Amino acid sequence: MESDADSPLSAKARSVAIDLGMLSLQSDSRQKHYLGSSSGLLFTKLMGLDDELRPAQASRQTRRLAPLRISDEVYRTLYGRLKSELPSPDEACLLLEIYFQNIHIDQPFIHPASLVNAYQALYTCAQRGYDSSVDRNGWLHDLDIFSYNGKFDHFAGHNATPISIFTAVFHISMAFSLAATVLTRKKNYDFSPARFHRMAMSTASETFSNISVTSLQAILLLTVQSLIEPAGINVWTLTHIAISHCIDLGLHREPTEFEAPRDATTILRFIFYTVYSLDRSIATIQGRPLGIRDETFDIKPPDETDIAAMTRLTDSDLEIKVPISQLLALSICRFHLDQHISEIKLLLYHLPTRNHSFVWPTNLSEIQTRIKNELDQWLAGVHRIAPTGNMDDDDKVKLQFEKMRQEQLYHSAITLLFQPSQVFPSPSQEALTLCYQSCSKRLQIYDAVGTRDMLYYNWRNIHGIFSSGATIVYCAWVSREIQRTVPFAKLLRDLRTCSNHLSIGSQWWPSVRNGKESFETMIDLVIKYFSDLQLQVFPLSAHRRRLESNAQFLESQPPVFGAHDPDRDVQGYGVTQESQYSQSERPVFHNQNQQLETNGYQPLEPDLDSVLVDSLQDLNGSSIEAAMENFMAEFLHEDWGWDPFSSSTGAFDSGPGFP
Repeated sequence: MESDADSPLSAKARSVAIDLGMLSLQSDSRQKHYLGSSSGLLFTKLMGLDDELRPAQASRQTRRLAPLRISDEVYRTLYGRLKSELPSPDEACLLLEIYFQNIHIDQPFIHPASLVNAYQALYTCAQRGYDSSVDRNGWLHDLDIFSYNGKFDHFAGHNATPISIFTAVFHISMAFSLAATVLTRKKNYDFSPARFHRMAMSTASETFSNISVTSLQAILLLTVQSLIEPAGINVWTLTHIAISHCIDLGLHREPTEFEAPRDATTILRFIFYTVYSLDRSIATIQGRPLGIRDETFDIKPPDETDIAAMTRLTDSDLEIKVPISQLLALSICRFHLDQHISEIKLLLYHLPTRNHSFVWPTNLSEIQTRIKNELDQWLAGVHRIAPTGNMDDDDKVKLQFEKMRQEQLYHSAITLLFQPSQVFPSPSQEALTLCYQSCSKRLQIYDAVGTRDMLYYNWRNIHGIFSSGATIVYCAWVSREIQRTVPFAKLLRDLRTCSNHLSIGSQWWPSVRNGKESFETMIDLVIKYFSDLQLQVFPLSAHRRRLESNAQFLESQPPVFGAHDPDRDVQGYGVTQESQYSQSERPVFHNQNQQLETNGYQPLEPDLDSVLVDSLQDLNGSSIEAAMENFMAEFLHEDWGWDPFSSSTGAFDSGPGFP
């Protein structure tokens, strides 16, 4: 006889956790394992430079370990490609503006003025062509020198352009590729992201031939691409390579005031904290350790006095609108939020250790409360960032939505703080309620931003949508308090909002399609189960009338949730389904006869047709309970303390599942 755990229904339930786990590991990527090396040779394999792109790959790989000697033929080929493929100034203005307004405000590691300087120099080289007279970095000898990252090189007693032409091509081409990807997602197909990406890859060998600030920026450009493109490189690997570069370059230490010009120091601060923020975000999503502990660096985060350096451009013929300073202020706010993420991960998500040198605090409930208060203060600081009187309407709208994105990050941190962890494996009813409220709010924010076509379906947003829906299912199933107080209509709206946005995201992320299907099956199970309980409480005719009235039924009649016995455990985690209550004992969803909070937009109406899905009609309550218990167990799988959704990696990750 087939057990409940092995039944197709239970398998469907289990697949929700597995699908989200694969999304956490970014299973759409070509790379399915942790490579572990930060050597220059790694990048050729990582970026898939095949024979078509790099016919002399083997010799170039060995040459990377020695000082590069670039032949005239290599320079001639590069200059020729620049002439044929570099966008015109008008096109470059559009692409650079898209990059600054969409990518830079979220990942501010490229100096805008430097990027514009590099494009202008490359355009001049493309127009003039190669004449066998270039300097040590490949630029034409009589080309005007320019600073990069706030500094010049000093060579033979003179200032010199500090970035090589190969690295400049990589930076510019990747920025164009990312901007073209943003346009493509907005149904503008005037520019091919792949064409710019190929141009960047043609200079990868030279770009990654040494460890430098500019090669670190190139790594971060690849990391951003991996966050927005399914075929990108493993972001976990790239982030740790970036961390190793930061340490090797000394970016983790606070510089003295005499070490570098002010702008150069500012850029280094933004670079380091961008890497820091990526590490906190990716480690949280994938349920893995932090790449660098906070006590191992002392460089200070940028502050408001540093914003001007990252938003102004030097005098040029290119008319590019740079982001308003408030958007960079929000980026700095996020760096401070990541410090709270570090503390939460360190205190609540650690494996037991026999090393007596680690003395963990015992008043963790008080610490939880303190962190919650600090997060509330952080959000209040975000709300204090206000538009100025001379700001145009478009900038005001953009600032409003960027603040909403920051609020979404706040709710993500609240969920991380109060969801099941190794320190708190069975959260209190209050903690579960906070998790539910934060996940519901996250979905509302995603929906509001998406309604204005301002939601970018990158990997982190897709995972945030998926994990919010799964956490809502978990909290609603195990919490009697939520069952008593949350209107059933609101629960269904949240779940349908999640499903609808997964449908949109699946256009670009193939792995989301399977996850969406299994998640929708869980929604159907929830509706079927609670509908059957409703039928047991109310007369059949009344039940049918309520089904026929669809959304009106949800607003006017309180369906019933099955209760849970908090004293019984499923696989030792304190969550189980107990359905043997009398009608009077069953918790009933609270029906608040009030309009749901919408923040200016209407939530999506629930689709109640799924209540009568034929494939579910033969399922009884015990079968559904078994499936849901299986889902709960997967939600709390061995590594759940790090990421409740990465329960299984299968063949997609041949490396160890680090906690």
